[in-house]
Amino acid sequence: METLGPILVTGGGAPGAPGIIKAIRTKAPELKIFSCDLLDQTVGKILANDYFTVPRGDDPTYIDTLLAKCIHHKIKTILPITTKELVPLSLAKSRFAEKGITVLVSEDKQLTIANDKGKLYTFLSDNRIKVPKYRVVHNYKEFCDAEEQLNLSPYIVKPCVANGSRGFRIIDNTVDEHDLLFNHKPNSTFISAEKLHSTLQAKPFPELLISEYLPGTEYTVDCLILDGNIKFILPRRRDKMNNGISVAGVIEHNEEIIAYCETILNSLQLDGPIGIQVKYSQDNKPLIVEINPRIQGTTVACTGAGVNISYLSFHKSELAGMSKYNDYPIIWGTKFIRHYSELYY
Repeated sequence: METLGPILVTGGGAPGAPGIIKAIRTKAPELKIFSCDLLDQTVGKILANDYFTVPRGDDPTYIDTLLAKCIHHKIKTILPITTKELVPLSLAKSRFAEKGITVLVSEDKQLTIANDKGKLYTFLSDNRIKVPKYRVVHNYKEFCDAEEQLNLSPYIVKPCVANGSRGFRIIDNTVDEHDLLFNHKPNSTFISAEKLHSTLQAKPFPELLISEYLPGTEYTVDCLILDGNIKFILPRRRDKMNNGISVAGVIEHNEEIIAYCETILNSLQLDGPIGIQVKYSQDNKPLIVEINPRIQGTTVACTGAGVNISYLSFHKSELAGMSKYNDYPIIWGTKFIRHYSELYY
C-alpha cells in the first residue's frame, strides 16, 4: 500500500474546499491535510490540520512562496482547486518534483486550450467533435457581424477566459423586464440585446465567445485520468443550482454523455481530476459548455455513489486493477443535496 505523505488542498476559501477536505479525511483519517489561501480566515483553515497564506495564484511570487512552504511542511502532494494557479503550477511541476512533491495538474499546453473557451471550441471542432454553434469576437464590429452570421435567439455570451459565471449572459429579447425586476433575484443571467449592445459599445471588452443557447438538461461530468488512462467518467445531473454551483442532482449512468466525454478527453489528453460541463441542445444532443481542468467543488457528490475522486486522485494503487473506465462499484442513481453548515472557532 502507498505511504501517504502530507497533502495540500489549495484554495481554502473556495466553495468546494470543505467537501474536498472532508472527503479525503473520510478515506484517510491519519493523513495530515494542509490548506492555503490568500486570506487568513477561511473554512479551510478550520477543517485542515494546518494552514498557511499565499499570494494569488497568478501572482509572480506565488510559486516561490508555495514551494518554500511545501518544503518547510514536508508536503508530498498538491491538489489545486482554483483556476488561476493551474498554469503556473504546471510550468513549475519539475521544480516541485525535484523536491519530491507531486502536483496534480495537467500539462500547460493542454491547460491553455481547456481554460480558454474559444480555443477549446476551435480545437474540438478541428478534431471533428461536435460543439455548439459559436464565434469568437474581439471588438464591437466583430460582435455585430457574428450576431448576424449566427442568427440565434436566444444566444449566449461569455468571456473566453473567466472564472465561474463571471460575464456569462443569456441574450433573450422575449424576456419580460418587469418580470425580471420583481420576480427574479438580482443575479439573473438574462439580458436584452439592446442592453448588451449598449454595454459593449461603451468600452473595450475581453475576447468573447458567442454561442447557441442549449435549452436541455445540464450535467457536470466528473472525470479522473491518471497517467493518461481514463479511470472515471461520471455524469452528474444538475437539478438545482445556486450561483452556478450544483446544490442538488443525481449521479446518472448516461452512456451517451459518457461516450461524448471520452472522445473529448482522448483528444485533449488532460490528466488528473477534470470537470466537463455538458448540456443538451435543441435537437437533444449533448454538447460541451466548458471544461474545468481541475477537481470540481461538487465532485464530492460522487463520494455518495462510492467514488471518492478527491482521495483517488493521489491514491493510485486502489485503481491499479481497473482495466476500463468506470470498472468500479459505482452506485448509479445516487441523489445528493447540499446545504449550508456552520463551524465555530
